[in-house]
Amino acid sequence: MATHRGTKAETELRAQRFARIIANGGVRFAAENWGVGERSVDKYLQMARDILRADWDIERPQMIADLLSQCSTLQLEARRAGQYHIALGAINTAAKLAQLCS
Repeated sequence: MATHRGTKAETELRAQRFARIIANGGVRFAAENWGVGERSVDKYLQMARDILRADWDIERPQMIADLLSQCSTLQLEARRAGQYHIALGAINTAAKLAQLCS
């Protein structure tokens, strides 16, 4: 199998795409679709895992704040749409995140 050494931008793009692929469960994609060797696949895999780790490497208080904000937005949109069961679910989830109930 012929190998193709990509540019730095192409390598970073492949790593980003590989991160999405890993998140969806596939790990042999690069070798089969990009015509790259095993070492390149390992490099992309490591870069992709670093990307995924960085995406989730935030402090717990920040993550809770982000989730509470999303719950608030969802609750407001659900009320406007008359989907009160969705709004109530968002309120209950926010209460659990804030540890106001179990």
